[in-house]
Amino acid sequence: SLLPLPLSCNITMEAQSALVTLTVSAPILASDPLLALVASIAPPYQTKVTITKKGSDLSLSIGADSSASEITHRNAILRSLCGSGLHNALDTIGSSPLCFLGGHSATSFSGASPTSAIAMAGISSWMSVADSTRQGSADDASVLLGQLNEYLSGRSFLVPSSTPTVADFDLYLAIVGKISGEALETSVNGYNNTRRWLEQCGATLEELKIVAAKNAAYSKVPTAVV
Repeated sequence: SLLPLPLSCNITMEAQSALVTLTVSAPILASDPLLALVASIAPPYQTKVTITKKGSDLSLSIGADSSASEITHRNAILRSLCGSGLHNALDTIGSSPLCFLGGHSATSFSGASPTSAIAMAGISSWMSVADSTRQGSADDASVLLGQLNEYLSGRSFLVPSSTPTVADFDLYLAIVGKISGEALETSVNGYNNTRRWLEQCGATLEELKIVAAKNAAYSKVPTAVV
């Protein structure tokens, strides 16, 4: 099946030497499976997660002192967690199960790699497409599947990468949140490139759940449930 069951995660984590502090309300976290999963996989001793019971709190503070900077936009929070906010720990093979930003985060700064800078801009743009997809209709998502089929001809993922990035996961979850079951199967009929991409994103998310479960053993972060 192309459609996974919804992800949900309830997180309480303390980190004495945290690089970042994520503050999020329980309703927001429950409604955002990608944010929940990334927070579960983030290095537990560098990440502090504070969950408020009600409201719409969502912010990321970078740094541990009074001069810490704060991000409040959801997409920027995700990109920071996956990149510079945690010193690229989630975008480096060896410290992460995959490169959530395609390995482009570190090399995109100071003009070190124009290719990586373009890829990072692409990730931001595709996450905006995911936002629009979540706000749109099932018909809009169905049209997007056809457009993706053409775009993915000759491409494995949305930006140059050997694995799906946070942008792929974000758009995937937005699409399957609009089209499910037989409707999804019908919508991708004949779109082999889109089908391949959907299946790869879904399979990779399944693998990331296993990593999150292992993290929970020592970080005390409840595992994302799929």
